[in-house]
Amino acid sequence: MVRALRGGCLMKRIPLTLSIILLLCCYANAQSQVEHGGVVSEGLYINSDFGFSYKFPKDWVVHGDATKERIREIGREKAEESGVSKASIEVALKNTYQLLTVFRHPVGTPGLTFNPAILVIAEKVSYAPGITNGKDYLLNGRARILKAGTHQVLLKEPREYNFAGAQFFRDDYAAEINGVHVVQAYFAHVTKGYALLFMFLGEDQKSVDEMAKTMETFDTTPVVRRGVTTIIGSEPQRKPN
Repeated sequence: MVRALRGGCLMKRIPLTLSIILLLCCYANAQSQVEHGGVVSEGLYINSDFGFSYKFPKDWVVHGDATKERIREIGREKAEESGVSKASIEVALKNTYQLLTVFRHPVGTPGLTFNPAILVIAEKVSYAPGITNGKDYLLNGRARILKAGTHQVLLKEPREYNFAGAQFFRDDYAAEINGVHVVQAYFAHVTKGYALLFMFLGEDQKSVDEMAKTMETFDTTPVVRRGVTTIIGSEPQRKPN
């Protein structure tokens, strides 16, 4: 019985992080620092832990620790307001890594009603053997999102894509947030016991589709080793002695 109860709690938590992420994206005009093995150089993000690289628009902005912590604070507040327990929120955040968050405009730019964003997040899902691919992960997220009644699903079911030999699935949502129409596209891939999630947020479907084209730059070529930095398409650059 105890095992069954614990299993039920885990299954209820599966879509929780995605729900919290939605809150973070919709209510926090802020960004997080690149972390968990990631480095950025001129619009190229490289993550050696998860073994991939990704190119985002060069003129977009990456921020640091202060805004990262602010995102988490706002996420906690909004999740609690939606009825999620503090314990569940902490567990979800503990198992989630904010790998990359970039906005089109610097945080705090005057006159903005909405700041388009690209986020890359990894959530630990090794405890949930039922999540075998990105579609499983996204469908788990759908259940809680639809229950909340704040978002409209735009696709009949997640669509499959392949980037650099990696299987992704895409799901799209629309919502009215603080009087602003927001469209969100999610690309999910399960690897190494984690759900790797790329998120694109814009004011309309056209702009989100343009942002989502950057998924074509996703590469699984190893590019970072100790003492050696290799940029995609170039020879290894060794550090001077």
